[in-house]
Amino acid sequence: MSLECLPSKSAMLPQNNQYLIKHERVNELTAHFSRVLAEVLDRDAEDIVKLEEVGLYDWIRDRMFTASTTALMGDKLLKMYPDYCQDFFKFDSEFLSFFFQLPSFMLRDAIARREKIFDNLEAWSKEMQRLSGGAPIDPEGPAWEPLLGSRLNRARHIDYKNRKLNSRSSAALDLGITFGLSSNVIPATGWMLMHILNPQNSDQTVLPRVMNEVREAEKPDGSLDVPTLVSQPLLQSIWTETLRLYTDVLVTRNLPEDLTLPLDEDGKRQVTFHKGDNCFAPSWLGHHDAAAWDREGKAPYDQWYADRFLTRDPETGKSSFSMSGTNGKFFPFGGGRTICPGRVFAKQEGLGALAMILLKFEFEVKQFVNADKKPTASFPGFARAFAGSGALVPGGDLKVKVRRRVVQ
Repeated sequence: MSLECLPSKSAMLPQNNQYLIKHERVNELTAHFSRVLAEVLDRDAEDIVKLEEVGLYDWIRDRMFTASTTALMGDKLLKMYPDYCQDFFKFDSEFLSFFFQLPSFMLRDAIARREKIFDNLEAWSKEMQRLSGGAPIDPEGPAWEPLLGSRLNRARHIDYKNRKLNSRSSAALDLGITFGLSSNVIPATGWMLMHILNPQNSDQTVLPRVMNEVREAEKPDGSLDVPTLVSQPLLQSIWTETLRLYTDVLVTRNLPEDLTLPLDEDGKRQVTFHKGDNCFAPSWLGHHDAAAWDREGKAPYDQWYADRFLTRDPETGKSSFSMSGTNGKFFPFGGGRTICPGRVFAKQEGLGALAMILLKFEFEVKQFVNADKKPTASFPGFARAFAGSGALVPGGDLKVKVRRRVVQ
């Protein structure tokens, strides 16, 4: 699950280190995202609560997209390009088809949609350059400004200029960062919320326990204390379990030399890869290995289990988050030098959105629906997707009645 599509091994490294990995900068970005999301949720809340039911995932998807795009890229983009959300998610569903070297006539709609996005991002970028006098505001200046938004995005646009990229290439990179922001964290947040609210949960204490942790991170003014939020043990376990169950990435390496790997413990069976070969390690196999995840007292590997990554102190009875024993079995963000630089913000954005939504609203689950929006008795599975798709999109939804949460 990568937060951005990088044009080369080192192209965005300074910006990533400065604005995506340093916790104080990420906390700052998450706090602004949470404030924007709160505003977005309030815009049509009175209309939403009047409806008998809404599709939960569809509802949060569009609102998270608006908030994350505004927090990262400023508030002018969606004003100039109000269809970006709908166009993007159609593009997202078609994205991997570009990798199969199909003739263009078989991808006519997908290509046209991509070109439309490029055209609009190009027009937005040119207009922002004009309004800013040709240069973005210093990334070390305000944390956010309306033209280009966050420190990270301003640093990226300065880098585009320094590398003398044309406006089309810059638009492609802007689509790349949008892809990272929206194609992975939003589905993961949707899965978390759907499972927490699932009336078929064998453990009906999950929601009240989540609310206890969320309230610990709520400030008196209704905003979130981000460090407190992301350190809560149950929330961390839920985030990690959701990535384990629903993330499918291919960690790819090009071999600089021949490599022989054993296929059994005594080395009698081996496989040899040759210099120049491309090797793919699918996370799905490790994440869904019964031998790795079926443990006494835990739910089976193929079930979502909120407490899977919690350990209880026998003396105090307190639970703590633990990744013990998962090395080599859990890698939703890839690994090594190319590990996703946005993994810190991804976690904060997902948990921040979850917290803000649950603090503002209560939900009554009316029914499950499948991918065709038809009622079903089963909790939604994931939509069909190509291997390596990242966070898998729900292949269905929960129809819910939304109510404003009453503060006691």
